[in-house]
Amino acid sequence: MAELLAANEVRRPRNMLVVANTNNGKTTVIDRLKALHPDVTDPDSDGVQMPVVKLNAPQSPDEDRFYNHILESLGAIYKIRAPKDAKFFQICRLLRDVGMKVLIFDEINNSLAGNMIQRQQMFNAIKSLSNELQRPIILTGTFEALVAVREDKQMQNRFPPSILPVWELDSTFLQLLASFESLMPLKQRSNLASEVLAPLLLAMCGGLIGELCELLKRAGKRAITSGRERISARLLLELDWVPPDQRDRQASAAEQGLSYRINYKEMVQRVQADEAEAQDEWDDDDAD
Repeated sequence: MAELLAANEVRRPRNMLVVANTNNGKTTVIDRLKALHPDVTDPDSDGVQMPVVKLNAPQSPDEDRFYNHILESLGAIYKIRAPKDAKFFQICRLLRDVGMKVLIFDEINNSLAGNMIQRQQMFNAIKSLSNELQRPIILTGTFEALVAVREDKQMQNRFPPSILPVWELDSTFLQLLASFESLMPLKQRSNLASEVLAPLLLAMCGGLIGELCELLKRAGKRAITSGRERISARLLLELDWVPPDQRDRQASAAEQGLSYRINYKEMVQRVQADEAEAQDEWDDDDAD
């Protein structure tokens, strides 16, 4: 994304589609880009320079509403009944005036509720913005957004996907746990990256960083209020936490008046088996 931001203006700029499961860091990544390139007040004018313009995707793919949403998000004064072309060029003028280098539409999957014709119109509008501004556009979304983009061959070609995978039981995940632990205000060392806790945490969060963050917040609070001042496997299992991939099943069981038991032992064994299988594949590659 930083490379896109630094690129020169071209007739057909590079774009990007950032794809990930819900709660796995899409918005955090683009917020980081925004923080590294913040808005700057221009001392020579009354305006603000915005190298990174981040907008939440609208709830509807209707082209006119799409333009209205952008203008509203930019705080622009506009005529709601103005022709779509007039709104389009007003948007382009505003984005040039603020020195936009990259335009981001976050959670584009939220705009896919309409029919195929409406989605096509919105995709055409996005392509037109990229062509007219000669600047990159970044879309973020779930895998549903990836499927929708593939319906349009030009969109598929212009917005190559960059996938944020779920976390796995590897050295990167262990480093992540160590980073979390270094920030937690507990008096005792929990050793979250240990052979006991790391597989359990991965199983409980489903490999999603947002889920892991919330889980550790709850666990940290429980560790402090209980006086234990450290996170253990027993404390984690006391949280009544339901992994994200099992919440629908739990809800269905509750509707039928049934209890739902989570077999964490089996889940941890599955995580460890996946890690062992991945290691075997690495070893085979090294041998080749």
